[in-house]
Amino acid sequence: MNTLHDPLPSFIDRSQTEAALYRVAVSALTWRADAEPGYSIEDEQRWCLAPLDGIDLGLPFRVLVVDTILDPSRNRAQLVQALVALSDG
Repeated sequence: MNTLHDPLPSFIDRSQTEAALYRVAVSALTWRADAEPGYSIEDEQRWCLAPLDGIDLGLPFRVLVVDTILDPSRNRAQLVQALVALSDG
């Protein structure tokens, strides 16, 4: 199982990580839990990770995406670092 501290192979195209980061940024700026009935943070997380479709990044990474949406100031540096590590190896 990979964690954020385990090195992952550099098999993810940089454009994929940039697209995921863009989506997290949009979500962080627009997220409102009460915006739409039946809409959840899990839906938002899936949308953010769609550019990385088919790649299992593990639970810690998915949690980091949600944490960044909910509290971008606290979590953005760690998310950017994790995404850079994925694209640059």
